[in-house]
Amino acid sequence: MFEVIAPALDDFISSVIGQGDPALGAAWPKLVQNKDSKNGAPSTKTYEPLDPQVQLRMLTEGNITGGFRKGWYPFNEALGKAGESFAIELREARNTWAHNGSFSDDDAYRTLDTAERLLRLIGSGAEADEVQTIKRNLRRVTADKDDKKVLKAAVDNPEATGLKPWREVLPPHDDVATGNFASSEFAADLHKVAFGGEQDSDYADPVTFFRRTYLTEGLTDLVGRAVRRLSGDDNAPPVINLQTNFGGGKTHSMLALWHVAAGLPVGDFPQETADLLTTNGYQAGMVNRVAIVGNHFSPAGEPKTDGPHVNTLWGELAWQLGGAEAYALVAEADVNRTPPGAALHELLAKYSPAVILIDEWVAYARSLVGRDDLAGGTFDDQFTFAQSLTEAAKGTSGVLLVISIPASNAIDSSEPIAGSAEEVGGSNGLEALHRLQRVVGRLADQWRPASSLEAYQIVRQRLFQQPDAAALASIGATARAYVDFYRKYNDDFPRESREPAYEDRIKRTYPIHPELFDRLYEEWSSLERFQRTRGVLRLMSTVIHALWTGDDSSPLIMPGSIPLAVGRVNSELTSYLQDSWKAVIDADVDGPNSEPARIDVAKPLFGQRSLTKRLARTVFFGAVPTIGSAHKGLETQRVFLGTAVPGDVPGNFHAALTQLGDRATYFYLGSGKYWYDLQANITRTAKDQAERLHKEDVWAEIALRLQAQARTRGDFAGVHVCPESNIDIPDTDEARLVILHPKVAHKRGTDSAAKAFAHKTTEQRGNANRINRNMLVYLAADEARLEELDNAVRDYLGWSHVLANEADLDLTTNQKDQATQRQATADQTVKSRLLQTFTWALIPSQPDPGAPFILRETKVEGQSESLAERVSRRLGSDGDLSTQQAAVTVRLAINKVPQIWKDGHVTLGALWELYCQYPYMPRLRDRKVLQEGVRELPLIWETDAFALATGYQDGRYVGLWIPGDANSAPVATDSLLLVRPDVATKQRAEEEPAPESGDPSPSPTKPQPAKGPGVDVGFPPAKTRFYGVKTLSSDKIALDFKNIADEVIANLRDQGIELVVRIEIEAVDSNGFDENKIRTVAENAKTLKFDQSGFEES
Repeated sequence: MFEVIAPALDDFISSVIGQGDPALGAAWPKLVQNKDSKNGAPSTKTYEPLDPQVQLRMLTEGNITGGFRKGWYPFNEALGKAGESFAIELREARNTWAHNGSFSDDDAYRTLDTAERLLRLIGSGAEADEVQTIKRNLRRVTADKDDKKVLKAAVDNPEATGLKPWREVLPPHDDVATGNFASSEFAADLHKVAFGGEQDSDYADPVTFFRRTYLTEGLTDLVGRAVRRLSGDDNAPPVINLQTNFGGGKTHSMLALWHVAAGLPVGDFPQETADLLTTNGYQAGMVNRVAIVGNHFSPAGEPKTDGPHVNTLWGELAWQLGGAEAYALVAEADVNRTPPGAALHELLAKYSPAVILIDEWVAYARSLVGRDDLAGGTFDDQFTFAQSLTEAAKGTSGVLLVISIPASNAIDSSEPIAGSAEEVGGSNGLEALHRLQRVVGRLADQWRPASSLEAYQIVRQRLFQQPDAAALASIGATARAYVDFYRKYNDDFPRESREPAYEDRIKRTYPIHPELFDRLYEEWSSLERFQRTRGVLRLMSTVIHALWTGDDSSPLIMPGSIPLAVGRVNSELTSYLQDSWKAVIDADVDGPNSEPARIDVAKPLFGQRSLTKRLARTVFFGAVPTIGSAHKGLETQRVFLGTAVPGDVPGNFHAALTQLGDRATYFYLGSGKYWYDLQANITRTAKDQAERLHKEDVWAEIALRLQAQARTRGDFAGVHVCPESNIDIPDTDEARLVILHPKVAHKRGTDSAAKAFAHKTTEQRGNANRINRNMLVYLAADEARLEELDNAVRDYLGWSHVLANEADLDLTTNQKDQATQRQATADQTVKSRLLQTFTWALIPSQPDPGAPFILRETKVEGQSESLAERVSRRLGSDGDLSTQQAAVTVRLAINKVPQIWKDGHVTLGALWELYCQYPYMPRLRDRKVLQEGVRELPLIWETDAFALATGYQDGRYVGLWIPGDANSAPVATDSLLLVRPDVATKQRAEEEPAPESGDPSPSPTKPQPAKGPGVDVGFPPAKTRFYGVKTLSSDKIALDFKNIADEVIANLRDQGIELVVRIEIEAVDSNGFDENKIRTVAENAKTLKFDQSGFEES
């Protein structure tokens, strides 16, 4: 390659240096030698003008010329920033080559592409074509390396159930499907087509050209005006200025005019083109055609094999119009290098009708700046000729002059717009551009380039076959399915994607998703090296070939579909970016060893649809062109839009992006946007710190956060957090929750470390036996969830370390913002996982009073932010912790150990000690609960409760009190007696006064039937049926039902009694039950053999 470019660079450097110092022109290497000599280089060192190292130093080291003569920087004007960047890149490649460095296929292709661009910029078209041939041959070789097996492994996009893959609906053209990139470069060359150097039938053959060309509104108008002008319509514009961005379709439009003027019968053209030609009065016949391409015509002139040496553009114009005969009309002006006058009018009149196409005039004119020794004339002569030519074309019937000019800002602007610097070529080119605009703009009609919507059609028609009726039906179904999907998850996608118009957009752009087009035309087209429609065609042909060969089964081609790990796709995409982006792609975007791939492998929920990888591709593709702008990054909804396929669950996208943010080195998120950057984020720093932490550091942070839980006690009298030993837990007569240290976790159904600690603590405090064994409940971490909490805490501490060491780490503003946001996110994750981890309540229980106590495990969940409240609610519902105790329940508890009132009574103090000490007793929050309960006796106290007394003396109860007594119940002190009902009844009967004779009094404990006239004083009818209805408290269902079973149902289960117990359940959710709950309840009801059950609509 360097052998090809060296002579061209020597000619260019000699010319530029010669303008500033004629004596140094061909001897320009002396300037490099002069600089090195000042820096101590030996005088014997040689400097050859054909040495690429010396040449590229000359183009990239401004102080070579500036050190020789102050303020002399000629290459700034001759090359501009674009050319300088090409030279810098080639210099690095040359150094790598000279030091036996290796080149990957992608690196080699990039170097060749840069060399071609530089050669075209300096006007060396022949050498650029030679390098292009080398580049294309390399592309063919690398295409063979990417065999189908490799591509299929790289293409792993999911299919959508019920939707046909795009490959089955709209296959690509053969050249795209087979990877014939020589015909898919999409860089039309007017010179090659006009002079037989273009073998590609897509451009060279008029019929094939129009078959593959989408007739935009602008191109339709251009062809129509051309046909009318060439047919003699003097009202049609004689001069047209094709002005658009680099790669925007100027040369393609000129080719269309070239083929229209070829004189083919109208019937040979495709139907749409034929209709257009006929409508505008097309007449097949002889039309003289001229094609002048500025970077293919040297300012030194061009010898003709069968004629004179043509010096100027006007000489070349005449030669193409009519050979030697036409040239004779302007021969004197060509030899003298002066623009022709009246001869130009005579020339055009004689050879009309004619179409004159001048492309790359700016590239030609800029080489004349400051020169008066070139065959092509002076710089000023170009604009004199341009003015004469436009006026002559206007005044000559049947002549059409079409000139292409690169797009720029306003004429008085100092800089061209983005994307045109390569075409314009430095300050010399900018001056040529502005002057040519002024001259041509006086008479020329402006051509309107393709709109964005038309650009979609251009790409679709050039890359894909035409759809038939069946394909159109499938396209409609796909478009409808996507929009329905966006509406279903309306909060996750942009508003426009849910509107009917978006369905139409999908149909028009199919099989390419509109979001991919939007990113290409809105973001990638802003890059200087990206050539708008030409760039889109080059990139998409590469992507489509990779997807086609890899058997892609997705319904649309989306940003998330682009297989960045495929060499050709990677090379094409990164050719518009800095080379260092390749390392970012390999590490954090795509490829078998990339971070997204690792996440997908570790998370089957993501991996089965390659979710993380697709999201990473979308973020990279959409955000990379915005790096360096004030609004960098891709919004969340745009990420989802570029990734989601019907069948995906967008709710998983957030989790996958979070995972990517946690693990990727070059991935950033902030202000609702995601992006990649060349600067490594500080994720690795935070991750390394997190991995270095000892488990004790993590436990300390967990314990610190659990301390905050002690502030809310729920229904407990106290909460103890992370005791190191059982001596840290007081032995009191109040119910207490012990949140165990994370080092003692629990696993369902095992003798865990948490159970061992709880068992020992229940039995002992230090070396002494614990008295109040029934006043403790333990909350332990779930062993599996503890690992997740550990990871979250490490993440939080890692980011906290980064912020605490901001100065030492020399954080940028961007990195500090990232660390702050990530710390806040990690903090919220820790809070959430803390509640999800501490879920096992270990409850001392003793079903059999004669057996040792056990620790019963209960899963505790809920919505409260307080662990104590969650445990309280669950234990209260299960009857394991009470803040209220009815006398009925106290009686039930006493019945469990009837020996405690074998003497007819038990003191409140002794009873309370039983409650506190023995796990077979109910667990009450504190003594007050029992005190209040024993004073609220039911009216049927004989069977359900007890009587009260203040003392016992001489075999009788002092202050005996039963419900219904006029005086109030006695004060609940330790000495208060709970008297067995039969004993109390007996004493009360003995205390009643004797009834008067003949009028026995009714028993105070047994109501008597009333007497009176007409009243039957016989026995009442027998009661043969009992029924009862009770609404249970939703918070204490288990406890209420237990009491009913023990106190009601148990008494009805005698022999001969027919007992039927029915349960009626009614639950109402005004928002509607979710599918998971409906499925779970229905399956459980079926398993439990419910007689009837079901969910209903209200």
